[in-house]
Amino acid sequence: MTQHNNDMPTAQWGQPTPPEGKKGWSRRRKIAVGGVAAFVTLGGIGAAMGGTSDTETKEVNASPGSVSAPTPVEQAAAEQATVAQAPATATQVVDTTTTEAPAPAPESAPATPSLTSSQRNAVRAGETYLDMMGMSKQGLIRQLSSDAGDGFSVEDATVAVNHIEQQGDVDWNEEAVQAGQTYLDMMGMSRSGLIQQLTSDAGDQFTLEQATYAADQLGV
Repeated sequence: MTQHNNDMPTAQWGQPTPPEGKKGWSRRRKIAVGGVAAFVTLGGIGAAMGGTSDTETKEVNASPGSVSAPTPVEQAAAEQATVAQAPATATQVVDTTTTEAPAPAPESAPATPSLTSSQRNAVRAGETYLDMMGMSKQGLIRQLSSDAGDGFSVEDATVAVNHIEQQGDVDWNEEAVQAGQTYLDMMGMSRSGLIQQLTSDAGDQFTLEQATYAADQLGV
């Protein structure tokens, strides 16, 4: 009669007890299965992270043609913003008007020096002679400074005649015409004789141009 070993565990229903000889194999199998599961889990995480990176890279490297076109409203708003930000272009105004050169200032007459009492008297005497007869500039100075005339100094007589000339109170060409007319009224004279009398140092002392002008005006 066979005796049963009471030390052997009795298997419960539905849970078979593995043989003793396979205990070590079961432990290694659990470790292997656990490692595989961990590897699969880490691989899934890596794939998820890698997928996100690939997606971002694809979005960055996407060609411009793949970007969706902006709507008309967005395009209009962008154009308005560009116009508002663009600096205003300065308008260059070109002056086409011709600038006329300023007219030269008229030459001012030389300042008239103050006259002494003697010089003022010489001016009055000279103007009286010019009102009575035709006289040249040199003839008038000689008359004013002559001992047989008015007796002014040559300096005062010269200052007086220059003052009369600067004031524009005398035209020496017309004075030559007046003197020539006086000679023709007194005597008959040729053209050359009249010019010689008007230009002579012993005569009226007009310049040759002034005497010629008088002869032309008198028709000699």
